Amino acid sequence: MKKNKLAMALAVIGIGAHASLSFADNSGELDRVEVTGSNIKRSIKQEKALPVTILRTEEMTKQGFTTVEQVVNSLSSNQSATVGASSVQSVSGGASYASLRALGSQYTLVLLDGRRVASQAISGIATDLNAIPLSAVERIEVLRDGASAIYGSDAIGGVINFITKKSYNGLTVGGEWLSTDQQGGNTGSVNLLGGVGDLSKDGWNVYGSLAYQKVQRITTMERSFAYKNLSADNLSGSVFPSNFIYKGKAYNPASPNCQPPYALPLDANACGEMSTLFMDLTPEVEQLTALAKGTKRIGDHEFSLQYMGARNVSTTRISPTPLSKIVTLLPGDKYYPTTLPDGTPTDGSPVVLNSRSVPLGPRTTKSTSDTQRLAFNAEGLLAGWDYRSGAVYSENKTTINYKDGYANETLIRQAFKDGTINPFGPSAPGAWDSVRLYGDGWIAKYSTALADFKASKELFSLPAGMLAAAFGAEVRHEKLDSQIQDTARNAIGSGIANSQSTSGQRNASALYAEAEIPVVKGLELQVASRFDHYNDFGNSFNPKVAFKYQPVSQVLFRGSASKGFRAPSLYDVFMPDSQTYTANKFNDPVRCPNGSPANGGNKAQDCNQQFMVQQGGSRSLSPEKASSLTFGIVIEPTKSITASADFWWTMIQNTIGVLDPGAIFADPAKYADRFVRNADGSLDYVKTPTENLGNLSAAGVDLSFAFRFPKSVYGDFGINLDGTYTSKYVQQLEKGGTYYSPLGGWYQDILSPTLRWKHSLAFSWARANWSAQLVQNYSSGYTDMNPNGENHNVKPYSNWNLSGTHIWNKKLTLTAGVKNLFDQEPPFSNQTKTFQFGYDPVLADPVGRAYFLKASYKL
Repeated sequence: MKKNKLAMALAVIGIGAHASLSFADNSGELDRVEVTGSNIKRSIKQEKALPVTILRTEEMTKQGFTTVEQVVNSLSSNQSATVGASSVQSVSGGASYASLRALGSQYTLVLLDGRRVASQAISGIATDLNAIPLSAVERIEVLRDGASAIYGSDAIGGVINFITKKSYNGLTVGGEWLSTDQQGGNTGSVNLLGGVGDLSKDGWNVYGSLAYQKVQRITTMERSFAYKNLSADNLSGSVFPSNFIYKGKAYNPASPNCQPPYALPLDANACGEMSTLFMDLTPEVEQLTALAKGTKRIGDHEFSLQYMGARNVSTTRISPTPLSKIVTLLPGDKYYPTTLPDGTPTDGSPVVLNSRSVPLGPRTTKSTSDTQRLAFNAEGLLAGWDYRSGAVYSENKTTINYKDGYANETLIRQAFKDGTINPFGPSAPGAWDSVRLYGDGWIAKYSTALADFKASKELFSLPAGMLAAAFGAEVRHEKLDSQIQDTARNAIGSGIANSQSTSGQRNASALYAEAEIPVVKGLELQVASRFDHYNDFGNSFNPKVAFKYQPVSQVLFRGSASKGFRAPSLYDVFMPDSQTYTANKFNDPVRCPNGSPANGGNKAQDCNQQFMVQQGGSRSLSPEKASSLTFGIVIEPTKSITASADFWWTMIQNTIGVLDPGAIFADPAKYADRFVRNADGSLDYVKTPTENLGNLSAAGVDLSFAFRFPKSVYGDFGINLDGTYTSKYVQQLEKGGTYYSPLGGWYQDILSPTLRWKHSLAFSWARANWSAQLVQNYSSGYTDMNPNGENHNVKPYSNWNLSGTHIWNKKLTLTAGVKNLFDQEPPFSNQTKTFQFGYDPVLADPVGRAYFLKASYKL
């Protein structure tokens, strides 16, 4: 089948290192196809130009990627703020999210075979990438354009569509082992794929896949870059043996020796805990995924039923529970200190304990996230119209379990007070075990049920070609049920202590239409509109206009303008109120102004401390609105060269989020009403509710280049580059406020950095049954959060992945390779936003060099 060379290039342009596309499935029948970004089916000869990145799973796994998260994070257009490592410092349920353009995961719509998957129940604003089974995905299509008019009003930043295999016949067994140069981080996986029936011959097919993977955790002590730069600034005043506050000053009976390396002198009289040494850098993860699909063809119609299930178990370990101001001891209490460390007698004044539950060990949290999805699909030809209809039910249930190391607040207060536990040294056997807390703390469930119908057809002929149109409708019901268990209410330092259960639901419906209009030869318009109705936030009308202009066969121009609308998510509205410690350390603006104790404050309690913040949803939120523009050019000057540049701009109004504690502590006068204090004037917590913050505006350009060397006896060689340059990223912290920019570096300790440049560069070679690739994944450097001496900037981060593949008799496939070939460590960062120190766990991978072997055998 002949195709215009540039049309084919356009179908894969923007792919860069991920270039690979199959127009037809192995059923042998795909006369008309649907491509992400349009509801209109059309013949392959009429393939339209879209800013779509297409990733073939079989090619991505050759880099050693074993999860959907790793694949998505390799995209130059993606800058995720929540990755697997984020679960170490937050109550995220082990989730990982996509974030196109670094706009935020709530603006990237994740689809499975063109339809939604339920949001993760704990974090609640997006689909967890861990819910998608990589072994069952054939390809991933990423629409790098606002798609609110096509897929839903919340698809402001773009769409990632995971497309599973249409059918499969045979049985394939596979597995992979990844071994790291250093301790920790080893990964093993096995998978099974089998199916019977041939769609083209038998008219039916049934297949299923099953995969299991386990990833070892990496601890702080297993990577020197995570602890070698620790200093006295990293010490916490909550320590064991305990500090005690006497007449506004901190003392410790173990001072000055303390208990190194975990407890060190904080000053001449007190100790501090080096809590970072207890932390995991990455969690221990187990994943089990399953997918089954049955398909039947009857004449011009095709019916399928698909089930997907995924279980992701993430276990994290952080420092023992800080017990700040846990109890006040008075004369007569068993462990009331009668002398100071230098032997000076105390006069009977009250002393306040600043302790830590070190004898209980690190706080260990087990998060189990179960996603299930049942989808019915019907499509075919009806009265000359291509139609697609279906119904989907999906749900995510996430359970937060306190596995070990947590203390029961009520019991430990009493144990300190009555002397069951010695706060300054060893206690009687079983004393600490008597206050240990176990069990499920938070059980949340998010469900989505939807039904849709759409139809498309070429309606009539215009001088430049056929006008095609599509019409559709969708109804959707979403429900969130967040149940805080009694256990959590006594779990100090759990992140959800004192929380209350909440629930909420909504109905949404939509009508949409789309037309592709050939205006004149070489010029085609796409016009689309969508009307959404939310029972809780009203109506939204979102239009889109796009064009493709090809004046000559070697050059194509394209562009679009669209509107978007995002109603507050159920999680934004109904998130339970909870209290947790800040990752960053602050000075109490009243009791420790500018780092110096005053007004009854003391260094161990009020200076350079992790304070409590209270967060939660809000029912007074307003919807977000957005506008997007794109303009691109694609050229193919010769048969072997294809290049493109797509400029993009997005503005989001009324963004929904949480004001960072750093902004509140930076201007305590402005945010005085956010500080809640105890009766003695000490800081109890800071209020950080979900709210409308202001506007966000971002712009940049996606660049792609592909060069295919002439065929030779040595094989086929190619070079591909896929990069994104962000030229603008500004946002307001409050409505009508000043715009701040984290582009190219931290904005103080409030806004995390947006990278200016990110790319994937691939060198590929193939000959007969052999192939190899060398891929560089690069992220630009940026200004550090806390510039320290010469370490003002975080250096660029780059790693190279090398692999080779051989296929024997079209049955056995072996791939061997090295991830992070040159063993580049994460660049040093003096950020204090996460519990991990010395680098940024969101932007860099702590695994280091690792060797992997992947095998599959088709029986």
